[in-house]
Amino acid sequence: MIKEDLLKKYKENVDKIRNEARKSGLHDEQITQILNDLFEELKAKRYAIKDNNLTFCANFRKNTIKISAILFLFLSIFVYVLLNVHTPTSSIVLRNVQGLTYPALKIVRILSVPFIKLFPSLTDLYDESCLVENPYFHVSEMECWPCENVLSIIDLTGIQELNTFQKIGEGTPFIAKINQNLVTLKNLQELYQNYSSELNTDKRRLKVTPSSIKSLNKLLGVNEHNLSSNIHIQWRINKMAAARIVRKLFPRPSFLPERSGQAVERFLTIDGPNAGPYELPNTECSYVFLIQGSGERTISLKPSNECNDKCRTVSIVMKPSYVLLYNWWYWRPVSLPVKNETSISISYMNSYC
Repeated sequence: MIKEDLLKKYKENVDKIRNEARKSGLHDEQITQILNDLFEELKAKRYAIKDNNLTFCANFRKNTIKISAILFLFLSIFVYVLLNVHTPTSSIVLRNVQGLTYPALKIVRILSVPFIKLFPSLTDLYDESCLVENPYFHVSEMECWPCENVLSIIDLTGIQELNTFQKIGEGTPFIAKINQNLVTLKNLQELYQNYSSELNTDKRRLKVTPSSIKSLNKLLGVNEHNLSSNIHIQWRINKMAAARIVRKLFPRPSFLPERSGQAVERFLTIDGPNAGPYELPNTECSYVFLIQGSGERTISLKPSNECNDKCRTVSIVMKPSYVLLYNWWYWRPVSLPVKNETSISISYMNSYC
């Protein structure tokens, strides 16, 4: 009702202006043009006021953000200095915060449940010791004497009490034939049939190139003769249940020091006879052993970047039942195909600390 009254009054005022203009001798077209010019002028003034208001609001918002950031920075520095320098304050805060740790983590766990249900693969991150590897990691002034005088990879097969060999602790690479049974693709398939539920816990860590095989079930159900000659399969095992099962085919080498502990993370690699070169991954522990289950592959140990000027590349052909031990602080291994090889290569890699 108020709006209708305002419009009625507005119309009466406009008609009154038009009547006064006609008495002054102006035509209707002239009157309309004058009114339009007045409306355009009013509109321009209104937009100018609006732009000024927007500019003021933007500047005010920008200044508020700057002031807030500066205050937050000073407050953070003040709190940091107070907690690390003023011992009484630090003690009081720690006493009160420690009691809140478990409730806070419990709340975070409850809040994360919906995300875990949407993305079940996130649970695999729980078993990771390192989520992101630093590609720029470099040790300055590292001593390279364990690899300086290495001209070839020595074969220590037949040496009694190999676990007392003094070079093991120094990282000098060597190979030796051990009591390792031949491991073929058929053996892996039988193992999967007997322990499929345990092995499937790590099924998402399977990488196959180039092939349409994307699952562990499909891989261990295919005939060996149907695999491509240049296929490369890397299965990273990082859970205790699956690692314990795979160890049935690749038991712990007897020469490892008794007090050493094997890492849970291990790699099972299947390569076709023509599979191209690739770098072996870095493991959790620095002392690495590579067991050849079947087939043959050439392993080229290239010096690490820190020792590249002091050490030279050495290579060895890995034959079935042989194990290669090296230290990745000094060596970066590359796996290459063996000329005239026709069978599939299966190798197992683990590390110990």
